[in-house]
Amino acid sequence: MNFEIGNLIRWRKFYGNIVLIMHCSGPVNHTVLGWRMLYGRIFKSVVVVSEQSNPDLGVEYGEWWQVYKVLPKIFERYTNADGFMFLKDDTILNYWNLLQADKTRLWITHKVSSSWEIANIDSNSTAWYFRNGGREIVKKVLKDLPVHFQIKYRESMDEKSFVVCSSEIFYVPRQFVGDFVDLVSLVGELSLHHEVAVPLFFLSMETPDKFDPDALSNTVYKRGKASDSLSYYSAEVHAVNPWKVSNESDFVRLLKAMSLGDPLLLEVL
Repeated sequence: MNFEIGNLIRWRKFYGNIVLIMHCSGPVNHTVLGWRMLYGRIFKSVVVVSEQSNPDLGVEYGEWWQVYKVLPKIFERYTNADGFMFLKDDTILNYWNLLQADKTRLWITHKVSSSWEIANIDSNSTAWYFRNGGREIVKKVLKDLPVHFQIKYRESMDEKSFVVCSSEIFYVPRQFVGDFVDLVSLVGELSLHHEVAVPLFFLSMETPDKFDPDALSNTVYKRGKASDSLSYYSAEVHAVNPWKVSNESDFVRLLKAMSLGDPLLLEVL
């Protein structure tokens, strides 16, 4: 037990001044307390955003497809935080495996091929991100980037390319918060999807070779297989997607799996 408590202290020391922002797609009345229990033990605070706001449970409103637009007001609330971790509720964070990550760098799944896709803006593709005027919106945002952001973006992407990233998990350190807020303001009322906006912002703030090279690189990503999550969950990786949690029994199942990396979770069952 002393060993497990020692680990908890180490995790709190590492994450203790980082705010976790969670987007919940499931029924928050059945899950929000569980998420706060799980991650609130180590993070400075857990802010929950959902398409079903619930003031009684402290759940704020935010649509998934544009959830990045609610982040600036949360950043503003925690001016002394070292950084902000974003997590969608279908992605499980194995927090014990990221203690070597650099909290001054950006983290995202740029090394997970199934999560990070380069697209051509002039492609004849009928992919979802080109529908409903998506192509013209991306062109406009790239064209309107202030010069310093354009220069940084062009260091890693040509003028015809952009990235689509699932963006269920990423980290923004304090020194990039101002740039992130500026980029959200630049998008304004344009209907730029979260999965296009976040990688565009990251590439405008920094080149990928300056992102943390290891953080989130070891992520299991099995889109569309949530019903079989136990078969691919591993306590040895950084994160696992997808894992669906809709009720208390789902949480029990999750905590039992995560207890391989954090045995203290068995104490709350």
